[in-house]
Amino acid sequence: MHRYLKFIAPVLSLFVLYSFSYKSTKLPEQPTTIAYYQFYHIKDTTQKAKVFSEDFILAFNTEKSLYTSQTRLKQDSTIQAALKQAETKNNNVINMGVISPATEDDIYVDKLKLSVVKNHNQQSYLINESTAKTNWKIEKDTKQLLGYTAQMATAMVKGRKYTAWFTTDIAANFGPWKLNGLPGLILEAYDDNYFIKFTCTKVVTTGSFQNIPSVNIPTKIISTSLKEYERMRKAEAEGLGTDDFGSGITIDKVTSSGGGNNGTASKKKFTMNYPLELTN
Repeated sequence: MHRYLKFIAPVLSLFVLYSFSYKSTKLPEQPTTIAYYQFYHIKDTTQKAKVFSEDFILAFNTEKSLYTSQTRLKQDSTIQAALKQAETKNNNVINMGVISPATEDDIYVDKLKLSVVKNHNQQSYLINESTAKTNWKIEKDTKQLLGYTAQMATAMVKGRKYTAWFTTDIAANFGPWKLNGLPGLILEAYDDNYFIKFTCTKVVTTGSFQNIPSVNIPTKIISTSLKEYERMRKAEAEGLGTDDFGSGITIDKVTSSGGGNNGTASKKKFTMNYPLELTN
């Protein structure tokens, strides 16, 4: 009991001293365009054959965008459906099958102001980032991507040098992840080592986007700093928090997918030595 009390105190003080509930009075705004991306990342440079991959969507209108994991959205939907079915049939154990690692962060851009929403344990945390403008150098090189003429640009972003290919055929200064600020949609981007790559696979400009999240930041959210969020997660990892679906149902037989592309399990210990960001 004393062990739990030891960690409850700092986490409670975290929310009292550093966080407040963020509420928006704006009506939800639906996107007018959806861009789909495949993301590839070699996290351990000693195991280059093991590539983490994930699907993302970039939903945007003329002023705002949301970049979120399509992999996570699909898995959350599957989990909720399985829980609902278990409750209906009074099952106590669910076989979830394969669960792939998925990014918990949602990235919102509003007039080039970037905010990160971290989703964890059924709670969302808002972290506003620096609005420093990316100093893109636009080159003369062009190529065709998805039927659009794309132009090359380079810049340092979060400590790494990126090459981006953007198209002015789509008048939006957005892109995948935290890459934005060019005079057109970014269709492809990669770092100088090709260990990180974003590839747009499809752009949808017509149809109903009712099932796509709003480009507005959620109304029920806790605003905090990255430092305090990481402090909370550290306290939780040391023994405070546990995952709880709140249903009394046991989640059984969950298989984690490592995201490698070689189809074999590596005996070598994984080391994260090539993070996505070098600077906050």
